[in-house]
Amino acid sequence: MTVPFGGHVRDPQEWMREQERRSAALLAKAEQAKADLENNVVTLSSPDRLVTVTVNPGGGLTSLSLSPQAQERPPAQLASLIMSTYRKATTRAADRTLEIMAGLTGEDSDAVDFIKSTLPPREEAQPAPEPDDSARFGVPAEPPPAKPRPPRPVSDEDDGEDFQHVDWTGRS
Repeated sequence: MTVPFGGHVRDPQEWMREQERRSAALLAKAEQAKADLENNVVTLSSPDRLVTVTVNPGGGLTSLSLSPQAQERPPAQLASLIMSTYRKATTRAADRTLEIMAGLTGEDSDAVDFIKSTLPPREEAQPAPEPDDSARFGVPAEPPPAKPRPPRPVSDEDDGEDFQHVDWTGRS
């Protein structure tokens, strides 16, 4: 016997067992995703090993350590290295979060789209500056700044004439 939409009548007990198996498999998959998300902690060191950061799944900084050699860097350079390493670590954590959620809900799911919408924009690689050939040719890299003009000397022979009200066009 057939039922609407091309289905076949089956044993209701078998159908119920099948639904229970699907539910159990989905629950196990969700529990595994939860554990994977909780363990999605990223620890990353800078290429020179001066900075090591640890971030949680949400990108929160949970640990920062500096090598003794880090003290030899200028503060601005060290701060930049810390931020760069932190951004790379958060990107890895975000990528792993997306991978876990896509495995649970599918690549094109609303959940994955929502997570993508909450992520900060990706840092694009900055092109290396072009070499400056000016030194090779003996030319300064930038022209020197213009020297300010000295103020005009005040004449002792002020005739009191006010040039603001003179018609220089010759029409007066």
